[in-house]
Amino acid sequence: MQISYKPGSGALYRLHPMVKGAIAFSAIVFFSVNTLGFSMMTAIIAFMLLCCWFSGVELSDIFMSVRRILLLLIIVGLIQGFAADGFNVAAAGAAMMRILGVFLVAGVYVTVSSQSELTFFWESCFRPLGLIGLPARELALVMVIAVRFFPVILSEIDRIRMAQIARGARLDGGGILASAAALMPLMIPTLTQAIIRAGELSLAMEARGYRVTAQRSRYQRFRFGIIDIFAVLIPVLLFALLLKPFFAGTF
Repeated sequence: MQISYKPGSGALYRLHPMVKGAIAFSAIVFFSVNTLGFSMMTAIIAFMLLCCWFSGVELSDIFMSVRRILLLLIIVGLIQGFAADGFNVAAAGAAMMRILGVFLVAGVYVTVSSQSELTFFWESCFRPLGLIGLPARELALVMVIAVRFFPVILSEIDRIRMAQIARGARLDGGGILASAAALMPLMIPTLTQAIIRAGELSLAMEARGYRVTAQRSRYQRFRFGIIDIFAVLIPVLLFALLLKPFFAGTF
């Protein structure tokens, strides 16, 4: 199972690419730096998943991918939970919900955004950098390829790991340090496959006449609609929740 774009016709799919990106960025920032408690963040995640369900977003692959960060969630929860007066369950749960929220937002964003929408968003974000001579379109292409190939690399690691286990390699057990050391042999074949995929992708793009520096037209024109106007209120609300403690301490 890997997180990838799943076509749909729900409300989240119909949003403008810039609005999708703004919501995803604001939600990631919100889950990263907010000071809300475990119960509040759990309620926000539940509401987010409910909105995704009403929009017809396929969440099965995202839920299956959560197991890949399960060890990270446990480690972060243990580190954040221990305090001077003992173990704080609420602090541990809040830390785990913070990482889980970032992961779910990123997964939903990739699931509801097509390749052309991702390219449009990143090109729009990097376009101001062209004023200082930076290649905005090349940077956007790198970001889109990185987003699309990251799930592929994760699935490639799983396949290589299962193949080595089938050949008698011991990659599990022996504690965290031993497991981390046993995973090192996976890096070389994974890096090799990544280089091969990069070469195949470059050849395919060249064969189709793709030129980053050339003036390109768009098959699909993105336009703002009424639903986008209301959706813009979501990042505004998230940033308002983040800034509320600062204003509350000022006045």
